[in-house]
Amino acid sequence: MQKLSTIHAKLPSMPQPTDFGHPRRWLVLVVLCLVLITITMQVSILNTALPTLVRELGASDAQLQWIVNSYIVVLAGLTLTGAAVGDKYGRKKALILGLSITVATVAGASVATNPAQLIIWRTLMGVGAALTMPATLSILVNVFREANERRKAIAYWSLMNAIGAFIGPITGGLLLAWFSWQACFVVNLPILLVTIVLCAIYIPDSKDPFTAKFDLLGALFSTIALATFIWSVIEGPGHGWTSMPILSGFTTAILFAMLFFWWENHTENPMFELSLMKSPQLSAAALTLTFAFIAMSGAMFLATISLQLVKGYSPLQAAIATSGPIVLVNILVVPRAPWIMQRFGLRKTIAFGTAMTGVSALSMTVTTTTSPYWMLGLGFAFMATSFSVFMPASTEAMMTAVSPEKAGGASALNQITRQSGQALGIALLGGIATVGFQHRFSQDSSTLTSLTPEQLHGADASLSAAVQLADTLPVDIHNSLMEVAGASYIYGMRIALVLAAVLAFIGAIYAVKAIPSRISHAGDEQRNMNESENVTK
Repeated sequence: MQKLSTIHAKLPSMPQPTDFGHPRRWLVLVVLCLVLITITMQVSILNTALPTLVRELGASDAQLQWIVNSYIVVLAGLTLTGAAVGDKYGRKKALILGLSITVATVAGASVATNPAQLIIWRTLMGVGAALTMPATLSILVNVFREANERRKAIAYWSLMNAIGAFIGPITGGLLLAWFSWQACFVVNLPILLVTIVLCAIYIPDSKDPFTAKFDLLGALFSTIALATFIWSVIEGPGHGWTSMPILSGFTTAILFAMLFFWWENHTENPMFELSLMKSPQLSAAALTLTFAFIAMSGAMFLATISLQLVKGYSPLQAAIATSGPIVLVNILVVPRAPWIMQRFGLRKTIAFGTAMTGVSALSMTVTTTTSPYWMLGLGFAFMATSFSVFMPASTEAMMTAVSPEKAGGASALNQITRQSGQALGIALLGGIATVGFQHRFSQDSSTLTSLTPEQLHGADASLSAAVQLADTLPVDIHNSLMEVAGASYIYGMRIALVLAAVLAFIGAIYAVKAIPSRISHAGDEQRNMNESENVTK
């Protein structure tokens, strides 16, 4: 009997069939991509309508800021909780619930009669997105089990994120040419309703079978920590980084983050397993992604402002000038990203994409107040190339570091790093550009002999303040002031873009040092172990 067992052990095992995942996985991906485009477009479409809201709703600068930021703060604060809801009760249920909340809030926003109502609806819209966005990536990883197919699916998921964000402003500009601002919300209602039906029919459900009960305290601590952190970052430039509200906000964020980490280490049913962060593949990819988004978001934010307030583009023209090269490059490069990842490996791909972000930022520094569009357009194309490379690769590294059952936490971390990087990039680089503007404007404003120091008082605070003053002046004085203000803004923007490049290069070097050369696929390893056990039996 022992000899027979030995002979059996030496026999070659039969090859196991490859588990490709759900039989309708590509149809599932199409539906998930429709969800992504709809949600991201709904966020970005409003940016074009902001000037209209000033005229029709009487929104102040602070109200405009929170019409945009209320959504971002709530989404960032609730993303981890939204992922935990999907892990516990089912990701399909979380996806449909999030879309249903989005339908209700979009409908409510379309009938708002004052800025306060619109802020409330946008806040609730963030709740829907916090349930929807982590679920899309978690479902994707669960239906695509084979490595090459999963890599392609993540690349297309990244592409839809980008396309939705950049076609939103163009769609908004076109709608505002013929309709009121409410059309920016109403246009998505039928698409959202169709998407909910498609999700109900085609999306399979999945959950974490090891989640015994929902971690309510963990959800509370993480929500407060993330929301107060993002709020402090957004409000820092306005209040001052050392002001009491901002210091209190950061202190609150740190306190509740410490409570969250302590609680997650002691509770029997944590909403986020902190042991996952011990994986250098996951943690290093997340930190590199944050660096890349800080540089990219800040650079694109500053360049877009220069198109409108310095070069005189209309909102629609600026949206087309920005989105055109970006969408075109994304469509061309993202489908080839899986081949790039397979050919060069995730570590080199992530590092190269992040470094390209720095190159893009540096290429934008050559622009002037009178330079042709192609100088910025080339930078936009470089930026789109970097995004098309580092975004799918870093997402692949993060999502494959955990098993599909634990995909919710990794998906939430992916979303949080992007939101944090975006907020930090706009706040940090925007603040540095403002300081540069103030320094240069204070020097060059002496050439404006037609204006008294009293008239110039306050115009040196920011480019928008100078524009508001210029709009009240005669044409010749207006042009002189805008020439000085525009040159001052470009000066500050260049300083900020150089810093963006430095941060991107630091992120690229960190990626080379910290991301493992051999990327592990946790789900594949688990399936191989199960197959080996079956063969042994």
